[in-house]
Amino acid sequence: MGYYMRFINTDTRPITAAHLRSALVGADPGYDIEIDDTAATINHSGVTIAHVEINIPGDGLFDEERDELVEFASDASGDRSAMARVVTTLRAARSIVAAQVLFGTGDVEQTLARLDPLWAWLFQNRQGLVQADSEGYYDARGMVLKVN
Repeated sequence: MGYYMRFINTDTRPITAAHLRSALVGADPGYDIEIDDTAATINHSGVTIAHVEINIPGDGLFDEERDELVEFASDASGDRSAMARVVTTLRAARSIVAAQVLFGTGDVEQTLARLDPLWAWLFQNRQGLVQADSEGYYDARGMVLKVN
């Protein structure tokens, strides 16, 4: 199954694989990104660290994934206003950038740190939240809602 992180994009501007490649290579020339329409494979220093897919309404995956995320967020315990914020964001989503994180180096923290420029670019250039499996939802300042 794997470990996934997702950027829930509510911005009216689209996100393309070319945007992601430009952002990562601009942050560090050690990145090598192979793109194919709405998907990308992110490599750094010869190691594959993630497969990324950009899902949009009508593509067959977007609605199913968003509905599942809404269900999990709605079941979270804790701050009701944070839960409402996350559910509102999910319902307003225009795309989902889903990254299957691969731990080819065996170093979890290093692999996740290699993806930080991706999330930083998305937060700086689009509106939305990041979701991390078995953790929860984050904005640019930190944790918004914990979801187990």
